[in-house]
Order: sequence, then C-alpha cells, then structure tokens
Amino acid sequence: MEKNGLERNYMKDKKSDQTVTESNKIFFDTNILVYSVDENDLQKKEIASQLLTDASSSKTGIISTQSLQEFYNVAVKKLKLSKQIAKEYVELFSSQLTVRQVTVPLILNAIDISIKNKLSFWDSLILSSANDNGCIIVYSEDLNNGQIVGGTKILNPFTSV
Repeated sequence: MEKNGLERNYMKDKKSDQTVTESNKIFFDTNILVYSVDENDLQKKEIASQLLTDASSSKTGIISTQSLQEFYNVAVKKLKLSKQIAKEYVELFSSQLTVRQVTVPLILNAIDISIKNKLSFWDSLILSSANDNGCIIVYSEDLNNGQIVGGTKILNPFTSV
C-alpha cells in the first residue's frame, strides 16, 4: 500500500489487528541526542547532528520525554556540561523535534516488550514509544542493529564508524 508515495508497513499489536507504521516517522534514542553535542567523538557528532537536522527540517523526528530526561542526565554527568547549557539543549531538541510524553500504557507495553524480547526496560520504553507513534525506524547505538520490534526497525547510524 502507498500513502503519499511512501511505503507503509503493518505490525500487529494489542490495540488492533493492523497498526500502521509510516516510513517517514523516525524515533531517536537518547544516545543520538548525546552524540550530537559530544565533542569527544567528532565523527559520531557529525552523523548524529545530520540525522537530527534532516528530521527537524522534514518534521519527521520524534523523541520522548524519557529521551530528554536521559539526555539532561548524561550531558551533565558524563559530558560535564553545565546544567544551564544542558537545559538549553533540551529546549532546542524539544523545539525542533516532536516530543511525546511517556504514559502508563506505554510503560505497560514496554514491560511486555522487555519480557518478550529480553531487552532492558529503558530500551523497551524507547521502542514502545516509537511503536505507539507509528515510527518505522529507531536510531540507536544501544540496540541490535537491524532488529525489528513491533514493526519498528532499529538502525545504528554509527556502524561504519
């Protein structure tokens, strides 16, 4: 099937027999946000920044409140950014990408994903959010490159680095 020239894939879930994921929706794991500001790995920074810029300009990028919270924590603790600078990045990401709030149904679905796929709860929550928002791709360094969970394909953009 086609929608505006874009391929549509179907996945089954608890909400309905056929849930649609759209190929133009992209979900970003926290590590992509982190690499986009990390001066310690300029190659990954360039790749992450380009992905985010492209998604922002095409209005296809989605992140969750979980990603923003985790970004802030990592930016302050590991990247040693000031709290104010980290906050400004959170504001920037949330102004350029669609932000979805984590809800109880997403948490419960994440638990199911975690059990079924033997993934951590936090990784499963990213996937649950991506699935719920119709994303065909999750960009992440932490998950299994090429794996498909609930109709969403995980891609590691740094495999060539």
